[in-house]
Amino acid sequence: MCASPVDPVLDLLQRRPELLIVALHRLLGWELEQPARAEAVDVGDTQLYAYGHEWAADLAFALRRVGGPSTWLAIVAPQAREEQARAYLWPCYAALLGLRRGGPAGLLAIVGDEDVGWARQTIACGFGALTFTPLVVTRAALLALAEDGGWDMSVRT
Repeated sequence: MCASPVDPVLDLLQRRPELLIVALHRLLGWELEQPARAEAVDVGDTQLYAYGHEWAADLAFALRRVGGPSTWLAIVAPQAREEQARAYLWPCYAALLGLRRGGPAGLLAIVGDEDVGWARQTIACGFGALTFTPLVVTRAALLALAEDGGWDMSVRT
């Protein structure tokens, strides 16, 4: 389920978590109170055991607003379409992270251009009454944003 541990996008986010805040703002249009920062947290907070396997998101972050509450974001970077993971595991990652960290949580999928529509599909999580929609950015857009380098550094880690 998880991306390769040497995935350059995941490595970039681990080394420069401030990129996550910039991506949420620039690529997804989030209006974030400033200053805000992203901090890596234990990915074990997304871990679950099912069908004889252990599953976990690729990364997890706390999004902190100075003087405000934190929110949580699980990150997945699938190398290929995985219907079962998207339909069953992704909502669990966000729910477990929120439960274990004590606050609102979501999931960001980092995918190739061809998989954006697939990853953004709303998932019915039980009798159609509860739904979950992942946030999605492309690998190329995230890498281009990192290469741009001219972002406002008042957004710090």
